Amino acid sequence: MKKIILSILTATSVLPLMAQRYVIVDDDQPILASEIDRISYEANPKFYDDMLLEQLASDPKTSLFTQALRLTGFADSLQSFIFHADYAGHATNDGFYYKADFWNEYASYNPSRPKRYTVFAETDDVYAAEGIITIEQLKAYASKVYDELYPEDATVSDPTDRRNSLNRFVAYHILPQATSYYYLTVYDGNKLGLCFDRKLTDIAAWYGTLLPCASLKCSYPDAGADTGLYLNRRGLKAGPDKYGSQVRGAKIVADDNNNFDHETLNGYYFLIDRILTYDRQTREEVLGGERWRVDFKTLSPDIMNNAPELRGNYLVDDSSSDPDKSGKNGRNISYDWNSIQNITNHCAKPGQFIHRRAHCNFWSWQGDEVIVQGDFDMTIKLPPLPAGEWEVRMGYCALEGCAKVKVFLDGQEVVDTLDMTKAYDASNPNMKPGPRECTHFSANGQQQRFSDTEHLVRFVLGRLQSDGKKANYLRLQKCQQADSYNAQGVFDYFEFVPKAIVDNTAVPEE
Repeated sequence: MKKIILSILTATSVLPLMAQRYVIVDDDQPILASEIDRISYEANPKFYDDMLLEQLASDPKTSLFTQALRLTGFADSLQSFIFHADYAGHATNDGFYYKADFWNEYASYNPSRPKRYTVFAETDDVYAAEGIITIEQLKAYASKVYDELYPEDATVSDPTDRRNSLNRFVAYHILPQATSYYYLTVYDGNKLGLCFDRKLTDIAAWYGTLLPCASLKCSYPDAGADTGLYLNRRGLKAGPDKYGSQVRGAKIVADDNNNFDHETLNGYYFLIDRILTYDRQTREEVLGGERWRVDFKTLSPDIMNNAPELRGNYLVDDSSSDPDKSGKNGRNISYDWNSIQNITNHCAKPGQFIHRRAHCNFWSWQGDEVIVQGDFDMTIKLPPLPAGEWEVRMGYCALEGCAKVKVFLDGQEVVDTLDMTKAYDASNPNMKPGPRECTHFSANGQQQRFSDTEHLVRFVLGRLQSDGKKANYLRLQKCQQADSYNAQGVFDYFEFVPKAIVDNTAVPEE
């Protein structure tokens, strides 16, 4: 066995290679991990030059935002870099074969949990346009927004205190995962955009931020000259939605080199053209006034950190009889139950938690889904919902091999037995057809609406009350019927619908 000294500067080389269990030392030949007894790290002062904080600090356009990062202490977070293998018991096993419905597939173990972030930063010119030139003026701006939402904390003056208004202002600019421009939504120019009817809906995704109990919406409208990626925008295409609401939001803009992505060792940062805040309009009109359709993978930063592999090549299929182990078209990834942020396991011997990569012909929104093979009893921390009453729905594909599930919202049982083998039944008041604005491709390449396929179901789980200041939870427990041992949980997406939309008889939701 060998003892290896590894410069910490080579961490970027190590990351993608851990799946193959190799280590590269500086620029030497790869060494099998099984031949290494211990790895030591030499400190390298240049390592931090490639981290988010230093990259932001070196960008002359973001000096005021960087100053706020340092003052609030978030600069320390953006210098963190934690990397460890979760599957120590599988050191000599890259993954495993399994069967989902009639598909034979291969899943790779998630090899690591790097600590990574996504930061949205206003340029100094954006602040100047609002009369903000100094950090004191930025503090005053933050106070106007967040002291209204948290009046009980208006006197907290320490900017490193999480209750401080400037601290909250900065926290709302940060996602706890690393996501590049084309993975903030499923739009990638010519592929996954096809899983939406963009005449009926804008492509959108919702994420929790580092500001507790505050979500952020990313959307990519088909808006002509204004097409692009926006934060906290409401509308449809270039105009208002069917409820008459339109909020422009902040747009991600390219830098002088026409780049959107600013990739660093531990994440990405993006430049935005307006000030981003969790203000009253964002809470009530944008986030609190719309239906959210939330893909399962966006619920956990650990899954989102693998978004490129899970998306893969949406338009290229794999053989249903000959599983592809190479990952050339994307990977199915298995996660350790103890290492999935926002998802808690309660089962003594849980089954395999597998996120399947996207396929254009799968009966799944965006072509991907989570399956659990074997027993499961899991609690999911829901994305932060603004204050109000919300209807919660679960979207899934009804197939013969699916499980029966007991459902709880915030600790209260809401569904005794949800039989996920049952196709859409119009006589069941809790069943809704698949959304007609979502599409998939049939085996012959024809684009089809979800609403035309009886196997695609949205089931109304119940309603919850959010106070906007604490988390809400959904628990899914496999029912232990004698015939369910081999049945698998199949989870695709969730919908969160404000009462104002559910109960609106003047403007039908669908």
